[in-house]
Amino acid sequence: MSSKSLLPMPNSAKRPLWRVTQKLNPKTLWHGQSVRTKLLVIVGVVNLLAASIAGAVWIFHTRSATRTEIEASLDVAQGFASITIRDLASQNRLDLLSKRLPHELKSLRHVRVLLMEGGKLSMLSPESNSTNGQRHPGRVPKLFADLVRPKLSGRSVRVVSASGIDPVIIIGEPVDEIAEAWQDFSSLALVWICLNALILSLLNVVLGRVLDPLASVARGMQSLKGGRYTMRLKTPRVKELALVTERFNGLAGNLASAREENSRLYRQLISTQEQVRREIAHELHDEAGACLFGIAANASSIRTFAGRLDGEPGVEIGGHVGEILNAADRLKAMNRSILKQLRPGPIGQISLPQLIKELLSGLQRSHRETQILATIGDLAKSYGEGCDLTLYRCIQEGVTGAVHKGQTKTVYVDVGEHKTAGRGARKHARKSLRATLRFDGSGFSASKPKDLTFATMAERVRAFGGACAIRSSASKGTTIRIDIPIMCAPAKGADYLEPVRSRS
Repeated sequence: MSSKSLLPMPNSAKRPLWRVTQKLNPKTLWHGQSVRTKLLVIVGVVNLLAASIAGAVWIFHTRSATRTEIEASLDVAQGFASITIRDLASQNRLDLLSKRLPHELKSLRHVRVLLMEGGKLSMLSPESNSTNGQRHPGRVPKLFADLVRPKLSGRSVRVVSASGIDPVIIIGEPVDEIAEAWQDFSSLALVWICLNALILSLLNVVLGRVLDPLASVARGMQSLKGGRYTMRLKTPRVKELALVTERFNGLAGNLASAREENSRLYRQLISTQEQVRREIAHELHDEAGACLFGIAANASSIRTFAGRLDGEPGVEIGGHVGEILNAADRLKAMNRSILKQLRPGPIGQISLPQLIKELLSGLQRSHRETQILATIGDLAKSYGEGCDLTLYRCIQEGVTGAVHKGQTKTVYVDVGEHKTAGRGARKHARKSLRATLRFDGSGFSASKPKDLTFATMAERVRAFGGACAIRSSASKGTTIRIDIPIMCAPAKGADYLEPVRSRS
């Protein structure tokens, strides 16, 4: 394998080709824009199309007017030249033609006069006869000049001569007229650009005010997606948008009621579930535990009596009794494990930090291939059975899910009180129990519909007014953060414990 194959590929190479094509697709670019941008683009395109049509009509009429004016100038110049030649011929002063003719034709525009003398052409008038404040023809764009320049079809040259003299050639030249047309066109274009910019700016402001309620609805939808069902929108003045806003507020209210009802039902479900677990645990502890203790006691008595017997019967009875005692011990261990899973036995009897440490120690013994590191901060002895159980179950389910689904080697657990600054009318800080679980795997996330681990934890926390969030990435691993508000004071007589920093 060459060394080049080991180099990391750039992001552009890793990006799928269909995504790059999708970004360059005009349909994707168009549909990805906002309504305001689309309307502004449509109005701008319509204005540009209208201006193009108007410009084409204007150029057509300007070309026709230029052709008419040049033909008229040629006719007038031809008449002046004929009269001047006849007048000088009658006076026998044709040698003054090159001096007198430019004086007679100096007021004419759009023509050039040339005189043939001895087989050579000489210019009797300048190329541009209109220089008083006019724009220089050289500044006119070539494309505009080609569009406006008329086609005179052979009538752009007139020849005037008398017998025995050299001819006078008159050529039509629309340079000055094109320069004037360009000056008018550029002025109109500048006015159109300014008006169009003003119209688009005003339209942008108006559309912003009209469509702002739609942006508020979009933000409200994002709030609903995040679970903030108390979001309410201000009713706009536009009738249609006011109807949409009212429907949104009604939907938010219904969702808030449904969420409150679901939380109440889930709290009842949790309470019923814990009650059933408590009853099963009592049955297992009182009945199954007592029966196993009786079996072990009777088996021990039988082994004692069998030890008094001589010969093979006593040995055989002792062997069977030993098997019974071993089975009873295994059942006792199984019973204790089931009791711990059903309900933490010492809850309410020992402090919450000690309860969490025992839970993590038990999980460490059950999953020796995974290292569990815990940091337990300032915690009260108890926050009430509901809060304690919720925190206990969330840590239990989170660590178990991380080990089974995350394929992780190390799990970090950080538990402690957390203060959140108040917002709005709530200026005082709010306290909550925060548990943060971090592990170097990305096996499960909130987006997997069949993964009930996170959903169960989230519903359990929401039932007590808390929040549960998850962040997962292949490079940084997975982080689960649980916040349970402290709605009641710590248990009476429970002192705050010293910070416990355990790494075990």
